[in-house]
Amino acid sequence: MKRTPIMEQIVNVNAKRTIDELEAAIKAGDMEKALELHRKNVTGKQNFHDFAVRWVNLTLSHFKKNASDEAIFECMKEYATTFYPPVIKDWISAYDAGKATYKDFPLEGFLENRANLWQMVHDNEQIWEEDDEKITFILDKCNSGGYLVKEQPDPVAVTDEAHTWCYDKKGFQCYCLNCTTMWEFGWYEWFGWPLFIMDVPGVGSDGKCVMTLYKDPKDIPDAYYEKRGLKRKI
Repeated sequence: MKRTPIMEQIVNVNAKRTIDELEAAIKAGDMEKALELHRKNVTGKQNFHDFAVRWVNLTLSHFKKNASDEAIFECMKEYATTFYPPVIKDWISAYDAGKATYKDFPLEGFLENRANLWQMVHDNEQIWEEDDEKITFILDKCNSGGYLVKEQPDPVAVTDEAHTWCYDKKGFQCYCLNCTTMWEFGWYEWFGWPLFIMDVPGVGSDGKCVMTLYKDPKDIPDAYYEKRGLKRKI
């Protein structure tokens, strides 16, 4: 059988896994080649990550043509409950069974999960700050929603109206609802307090996202609940 000329390159070059070539270069002591392959791997990972963010945004844009703001919020609620990490799901199971309260929340495991996820999946530079009452997690910029509102070329899917769960803002970016529902408004609805109080980047901003976690939910200021129109539960 006559082979298509490009197939030799496809099989022997393009189809080879970069990670396998990288490991081979390290074992051979070829650090220059290893660095080249490492950069190639990082670039490919970032390009795919950016593609995935754009793909979700475009999907939400088509969703919004035929669905209400509330339907988007309900979609994000289902996402949140499906994709909480294992350390959270274990606590939720105990909470639902009446065997745990907010006092038993696995704070250390949760923080470790957040740091690992953002550096591993989003390759994000992180800023962590702490005082007696709270821990602040800053992404400047966020390589996910922050990238979407700051850099990507597609129109950003946004809500039509202002709602409590989008900070009383019209035109709130639907993509960022995955975090704000999972950790703030959905969490409040299901468990009684906002785990992260979020200051997410708006469309056209610098992409900076700030998340504030109070170590004891009782220390969350009354002003937060008053501003959001929510009743304090804890």
